[in-house]
Amino acid sequence: MRSIYKYMVLAVALITANTAAAQEVVTDQLIYDRVTGYMANPESVEQVALKPNKNLQTIRWEHDITLWYGAPGLVSELLLDKVIFGCGCDIGPLPFNNGIKDMRTYTGPLYQLTTLGLSYSKQVKPWLGVGAKATFGATWQSEYDVYTNTPLYNYNAYNVAALLDFRFSWLRREKVEMYSSVGVGLMAHIERASGGLTPMVDAALVGLKIGKKFYGFIEIGAGVGGSARGGFGIRFNSKR
Repeated sequence: MRSIYKYMVLAVALITANTAAAQEVVTDQLIYDRVTGYMANPESVEQVALKPNKNLQTIRWEHDITLWYGAPGLVSELLLDKVIFGCGCDIGPLPFNNGIKDMRTYTGPLYQLTTLGLSYSKQVKPWLGVGAKATFGATWQSEYDVYTNTPLYNYNAYNVAALLDFRFSWLRREKVEMYSSVGVGLMAHIERASGGLTPMVDAALVGLKIGKKFYGFIEIGAGVGGSARGGFGIRFNSKR
């Protein structure tokens, strides 16, 4: 009887020890999970930790060259839409001279190249490009003799600008990019063999590029580049 009792006590002791050990393991694992936030499945942990940002986070193209044409804007309206003609007479009161001029001459059609632009940009951050742009605009108009229809005067006006440009890309996908840019620099206005330099700014409020290495783009902007721009571009990397 005593031996049976001894074996029962020993069995109870073993069961109690195993139960306590199992509870200790479970408790430690639960504490580890709750404190660190990790789950037992390592694949699940990797998926949570590597949740991607939709914007590209690396520089895929180092260099960017664009060519575009801009619709008329404020600068072209002020400086290129009107060409100042001389009187063509050197004697007599001004109204009389203008009257003679109007009887002797007439002006031909006005031809205008509002903005032709070329730009280069180097990507220094995934969201920032720094470069330069140059723009050219011109107006041509002639004055003719009323009787012979031969040209008497050719009047030309030109705008040439060079600017330092900063582009900020706020949507970056594989084939689509949306951005804004601002440029500051100088513009030379040349008209009738005279001209001058003036500070100039240009801004693309919203731009959209579609494509990879070769792409097309449109912009809504203000300044010397025109009110609306559209063109083509090429992106490439340096040879290593």
